[in-house]
Amino acid sequence: MVVSLRLPLSSPRTITSSMISPPLSPDFNFDSDALTPSTLPALEYISEKLSQKSLHVTLLVGRGQPMPTGESSDLNIIPVTQLDAQSWKIFYKIVEKGAKKYSLGQGWTDALDQHARQQLKNEYLIEQSLRQNEILFSQEGLTLLNVDRIYTLKRRLCVLAQNQKSIKNEEKYLSSCVQLLNKTITSCQGRPFSFGFFHRAYEHLHITDDLLKKVAEAYKARYGQEGIVIITPKSSPALPAVAPTTSTTIKKENTRKSPVMRTTATNARVRRPTVMAAASSS
Repeated sequence: MVVSLRLPLSSPRTITSSMISPPLSPDFNFDSDALTPSTLPALEYISEKLSQKSLHVTLLVGRGQPMPTGESSDLNIIPVTQLDAQSWKIFYKIVEKGAKKYSLGQGWTDALDQHARQQLKNEYLIEQSLRQNEILFSQEGLTLLNVDRIYTLKRRLCVLAQNQKSIKNEEKYLSSCVQLLNKTITSCQGRPFSFGFFHRAYEHLHITDDLLKKVAEAYKARYGQEGIVIITPKSSPALPAVAPTTSTTIKKENTRKSPVMRTTATNARVRRPTVMAAASSS
């Protein structure tokens, strides 16, 4: 009697503790609109290396376009932590090594170089982003915060204004702006924004009223309420036609004389007493 044994094509793989990733920080709130999942290994590497150097760096991260393009001009990386010259060199080298090791490309180092050139312009942006306090990634040596959503929204509208060639492209940008606006309004207790607010915030990012109206209409269509208040000027009622004024000649009136009270002379005859004839002599 022949007994045949069926062997598995491959031996079962033993799961070891080294294969299980450590849990992410409870503050971690990954947003694919700002970061892509492929960046996580690089972020963990950078965080570990910074921790070994007894450094903890906080960065603001954002993108100008709804989907990653790989272009360095699309990525925003702004350090919040004040670093001296030596610490900056260490930090920059660690980011550079992590970008090469995990194929992040030149975008991260280019974005850091751009920040160094525009440091003064970023002060207001840093302040608003810290108030927003939306944590994307947090581990021992590194924390990433989302860039202020209003800044990202305006930046995307600027990119859209420069590249309005396809309707598909416009829909993608408008959809991402509507989502950003909804997150911002939700965090502001549901209050909508005015046109003037978008023109005053980050004035160096110029956007047109037409694009803002498109975002406002798309927001209302999706959420059924106003996200940007559109003020339509009321038409003033037509004024009644004014009849032409006819020049009336005013005759100068002669000075009136006071009426003279005339006494009417009565032509009453004065009867003279009749002289009685002397009595006839007797």
